[in-house]
Amino acid sequence: MATNVANLKMARTLFHSSAGGYYMLDNAAIIMPAISDLVATSLFRIALVLDRPVNLPVLQRALSNIAPRFPYFMVELRPGFFWYYFQPSRRPPAVIADLGSPCQGLNPRRAKGHLFRVRARGSRIACEFSHILADGYGGLIFAKTLLAEYFRLQGVVSEPAPDVFLPGTEPNPHEWEDAYHRYFRENWPHPDPRPRAFRPPSPALPLGQYRILTGVFDLAAVRQAAQSRGATVTELLTAALIFAYQGIWESLPPRARRRRECMAAVEIPVNMRCFYPSRTLRNFTLFILPAVDLRLGPYTFEELVRIVHHRVALENEEREIARQISRNAGGGRKLMVRLVPLFLKNFFARLLYDSLGEGLITGLLTNLGPMTLPSPLDERVRRFEFIPAPSRSLKTNAAVCSWKGELHVTFASRARSREVERRFFSVLSSINLRARIECESDEQAAPFREANPLSGGPR
Repeated sequence: MATNVANLKMARTLFHSSAGGYYMLDNAAIIMPAISDLVATSLFRIALVLDRPVNLPVLQRALSNIAPRFPYFMVELRPGFFWYYFQPSRRPPAVIADLGSPCQGLNPRRAKGHLFRVRARGSRIACEFSHILADGYGGLIFAKTLLAEYFRLQGVVSEPAPDVFLPGTEPNPHEWEDAYHRYFRENWPHPDPRPRAFRPPSPALPLGQYRILTGVFDLAAVRQAAQSRGATVTELLTAALIFAYQGIWESLPPRARRRRECMAAVEIPVNMRCFYPSRTLRNFTLFILPAVDLRLGPYTFEELVRIVHHRVALENEEREIARQISRNAGGGRKLMVRLVPLFLKNFFARLLYDSLGEGLITGLLTNLGPMTLPSPLDERVRRFEFIPAPSRSLKTNAAVCSWKGELHVTFASRARSREVERRFFSVLSSINLRARIECESDEQAAPFREANPLSGGPR
């Protein structure tokens, strides 16, 4: 019982002082300010493409109406002596024009304003969230709530849905809890050490450019291909990504291969709400990391599907996931760690993130799964888009979602090379999974331009 009481105390993030209320960052977010900058902005995007052009004044009214329902998102990042914290913002959120590359133009440590943006252009409404604020689950609920209010203001009322919040209702305190601390286990073993991972070599695109390439598949065909191999859609796509990395590694000269890491490892984020009941809209995601030693190959694609399937099954288990919570949340509970000044925490956070985070990963594949909307909103949305946050060292990552019988696999890249994407779609094509490719040229992936609210002109 003592442990449970301690967990509930640590899970609190809203506090009050003589200066007013403030929120503490959740356990996954505390490292993010230290490793985020104009390159690794921490912004991910969830966008909805409507069946008609967006009415910007109505969208602004909708955003203003729902803002009080999400007080834990209407905040600004501030440095304290020991930790970063969120201070409630006095700035009203504003819709801006969707100009230039997505997920760019934000340095969270120097941001003067919210850590999310609502952008619009043509028929697209795009919500970009910093991972310091929320994970994809929280961002998706915000985007759906905004969409429902936007149409309500135009006389289109949607059916009630648990993942669409009503403006004017009281937020549930569990929505801003730190669920990692709530489900922390004392004296639980930490994850086993992992080797550093291979990185496909490529020069980077100029600062501010983030190239987006999307493959649109028939969802039923992909599901059938996965099921016929005893795998899930995510496992099938992960195997295709590892196959792409294997081809790049094998194309390197022998001397270059000997000098590089040999593990191809794909990070697959897992929604912890599937294991632990939680209503939090902050971060509550961990990851599994299927990997192969490329020196043991070459592997056929069918072999990789089987390997990924079994390794995912081993790691995607509650007791294994709890090992990550024990390691990640346990460190911040130690008095010696809590008393270290913020500038030293930032320095060590960057070192730890490389050794325990991105240094172990070749690339990321995140799957939001099938998108749903209550009627009649589902008739008004032609498409969902999901774009992962940019990374300094993982130049090319993939995000997946499905809507109305289509599976969208989006590669977001800071790399000049498109070899990862080319090999990925080629291997899927070889098993009769052909995609419609939508891609910007590097010239079209223009740097982000900040725009005045409700205008199309740069500031």
